[in-house]
Amino acid sequence: MVSVRALHHIRVFYAAYFAAMGLILPFFPVFLDARGFNAGEIGMLVGLLAAAKVVAPPCAGALLDGRDARRLRLAVMLCAGLAAWLALTLAYVQSWAGMAVVVFLFGAAWAVMLPLTDGISVALSDFAEVDYGRLRVWGSLGFIVASFGGGMLLGGDQRLFPWWLASLMLVLALAARGFPPGSPSAAMHAREATAEDWRPFGWLLLTGFLMQASHGAYYGFFSLYLAQAGYAGWQIGGLWGIGVLAEVVLMWRSSAWISRLNAGHVFLACLLLAAVRWFGLAWDAHWWWLLSLQCLHAATFAAFHVAAVTAVGRWMGRRHALAQGWYSAMGFGLGGTLGIMVCGAIVARAGFAEAFVVCAALALLALPAAWAIASAERRCRRAGPRSD
Repeated sequence: MVSVRALHHIRVFYAAYFAAMGLILPFFPVFLDARGFNAGEIGMLVGLLAAAKVVAPPCAGALLDGRDARRLRLAVMLCAGLAAWLALTLAYVQSWAGMAVVVFLFGAAWAVMLPLTDGISVALSDFAEVDYGRLRVWGSLGFIVASFGGGMLLGGDQRLFPWWLASLMLVLALAARGFPPGSPSAAMHAREATAEDWRPFGWLLLTGFLMQASHGAYYGFFSLYLAQAGYAGWQIGGLWGIGVLAEVVLMWRSSAWISRLNAGHVFLACLLLAAVRWFGLAWDAHWWWLLSLQCLHAATFAAFHVAAVTAVGRWMGRRHALAQGWYSAMGFGLGGTLGIMVCGAIVARAGFAEAFVVCAALALLALPAAWAIASAERRCRRAGPRSD
């Protein structure tokens, strides 16, 4: 039985991890600008931070596959400590080349921690210790607090950015120190994944890549789109907040139910709703319409993510850490990065509406892969649980 204290440590980890994301996304480019880097150099540095998400998680997963919870906990602690030191180093590096090295290493250490912790959380959820979504939802709350409070924390002085970021990394290290010393993950890891598991996992990687790529116009240009449509800053922030609030409600209320469903069926529904969401944004920007579409974030991000990480836990057995790393790399790393880059080119040449139409097409393009996953899940459930 996992203690309440250990579960609180996991909740604190998610809150601090995504608070760091809520600090990095809006304020890291501003910090780099204050350090004197030009727009091209800033773009390259932000790109390196994203590239680390593609490279680091699969490598760490390959090294840590089948390890017990104690080893995973130690790995998260070491990565968090390294990330804290690198965050402080950002304040002192002068050259662009030096900054590039530090940014990439920080991004790698930061990116490794989440899939490892997700693996522990999913294992606990699989063995009915706790609902994964009710652990992960604290990350969404942390993101909200940092997004709205980051400006007040920095107080207009960008020199404080590395210190606040390092502080959050230290919170991650302290939180990981209290992770369960042993967990049901050992039983889950005892089974070796077979070809029947790897095939749907391959389709899941493709589905995750296309779903995250379809968010490219949203994550990269939604605020600019709203500003061009005449919305004030507080209204833009409020619309972002509605999306995250919808995510929180779903993870708190429905994640346990979603994790028991056929993952492919969940993906099909989420992809169709994503297409509706992006086509809707291309069609109109009236406030009541935008409010409705933002509620779909509960499906396009939250439900999709819960179904994906729990499916990886069911399928991949001893290869769970590697699989979670690849899911993170292909979706949030490669898919998110390429989606924003492609949508940036489309916005520059054609406009915001056209970029959202392309995003809707990307979501629809993933439907055959989701259908293949649904078919594989049906076959697996008819066959029943394996004894190995």
